[in-house]
Amino acid sequence: MSLKSKISIFFILGFVVSIVTANLPMAAIALFGLACNESAKGYAFANPNLNIVGACERIVEEMENLAGQNYAYNLKRKTGALDFITSPENGGVDARLISYQEGKKMAKLHVFYDQRTKPCQIVDDADSGVCDDGSTPVRKETTITISNHIKTPVRAYSNSDMVALCKDTQGFIKSRALSDFRAAHEFFSEQILAVLDNNIGKNIEWDGSTTAAGSYKDIQLLATESGQRIPKPGNFAEMIEDYMNNQLNGTPAIIGQGNFAMFAKLHKMSCCNATTPYGDENLDGEARFYLDQAANSVLGSNKIIMAGYNATQLLTFNENRNINLVDQTQAHIVVPDPLGYPFDWNLDFYFDKCDKVWKFQYSLIWGTFNTFQADSFAGDGEGDSPDTSPDCADELDGMTGVFGYNVTAA
Repeated sequence: MSLKSKISIFFILGFVVSIVTANLPMAAIALFGLACNESAKGYAFANPNLNIVGACERIVEEMENLAGQNYAYNLKRKTGALDFITSPENGGVDARLISYQEGKKMAKLHVFYDQRTKPCQIVDDADSGVCDDGSTPVRKETTITISNHIKTPVRAYSNSDMVALCKDTQGFIKSRALSDFRAAHEFFSEQILAVLDNNIGKNIEWDGSTTAAGSYKDIQLLATESGQRIPKPGNFAEMIEDYMNNQLNGTPAIIGQGNFAMFAKLHKMSCCNATTPYGDENLDGEARFYLDQAANSVLGSNKIIMAGYNATQLLTFNENRNINLVDQTQAHIVVPDPLGYPFDWNLDFYFDKCDKVWKFQYSLIWGTFNTFQADSFAGDGEGDSPDTSPDCADELDGMTGVFGYNVTAA
């Protein structure tokens, strides 16, 4: 028996005697001595060859627990553009799949739309009637090619990789896949921002002035008083008036960051994507703000997009729907987005028998469609107005339902 074990027995006997004799000071001393001796035993006899199989997984989980929602591996930007374009309010598009070109990996959608009647076509001639020559409205149509690709990195893992990284196969792949999806969503949102930037049309402003297509209108929404930022809601009202003056209905969506995000915070205007892709914090407000933390880098510092719902719509296509192949060593299937977005992903994976490695990748094909086409409104046949009107040009010719604003602060 070791010396430290004998000392422990001595303290235990002392504690028993103290209880029998009701000697509380002796009991306290005995317990303290026992605790110190046992602690010393643990440090003195620590085994340097201790088997730590399984310990690494607990360490990783502990890091996640310590960091909580700010665990570095799980950090994610706010993706307002993607949240906006996939929101239930933005709806879908009435289109028919007409072809899929396998060699070029692109799909096509055929879309029909109509051109509205203009006030100048209304007559006040008492002698006119149904016997006069009439005109047959011609339905417009366009073909949208869906050929943009998003693909996660090709992942290759052997069973030995799983063991070395202290993860079971299912848990490890799930963890890595979610990280890939987060990055794919951020990339996707950047692409949607670029599309919206390219779709900025003419802004027919409330005061009679006009901002040209592709341009950003300056608007000051922040001021400084006594060293403190304050919002300028009166100027923000101009944006809402602009939206209504372009004859759009409903509540506009605003996508961006920077000065507008600060204005929204000070103006008590919640982000629609504050907690979920389709949050409802501000559904009854004057506008719905989607924070996108890539807006400054894609659009330019403090530039934002104001858009009408259903003006720009997302189209996706999954080539694996026509394959749906699964066997013991490969699969080409379609899986739902794991973070709740309303589109699916192609999942392709197979087992490399030579290297004994599993390889997999997620992908999708996408495109966008602006419901305001170049000939949606009759023009004068000049410039970007190819559809010459026999009566008069439409005042909305060049309006796309997407507007740009450069938010300034003073």
